[in-house]
Amino acid sequence: MRIQIRQLARRGFPWGTWVVGAAVLIQFLLAGLGVFDYAGFFFWHAVVNASVIFFLPLLLVLIGWIGGVPGRLLWLAAAISGLTVLQSLLLAPYHMAAEEPWRAISGLHVVNALFLFWVTLQLVDRTREWREGAPAADA
Repeated sequence: MRIQIRQLARRGFPWGTWVVGAAVLIQFLLAGLGVFDYAGFFFWHAVVNASVIFFLPLLLVLIGWIGGVPGRLLWLAAAISGLTVLQSLLLAPYHMAAEEPWRAISGLHVVNALFLFWVTLQLVDRTREWREGAPAADA
């Protein structure tokens, strides 16, 4: 029974990375729709999908741990949740109506989003390499 659960988790982890990647892409889409179409999309961007992007990688870490996924991949998944927290913190000066130059810190929200996207791509790519049998870097 334990072996079956481990194998199921091992097979499910790569699919989970793709779901996380899709959630990150949807996050960019929601931000763009909030800016260029209807501001109501920011609710979905800031509350709903941001929560998904925070909790889903943590669930992925648990699934990967059960499946015996290499630690490097688990840390990449956990980093996505950490970067999601940083996303909110970077907006604090904006929401507090801070004076310049502090408010400029909120501009890093977009830079962090690009970094979060890159980390997600690394997770998907390194998971693919791991599943194909190639050793993931420093795994």
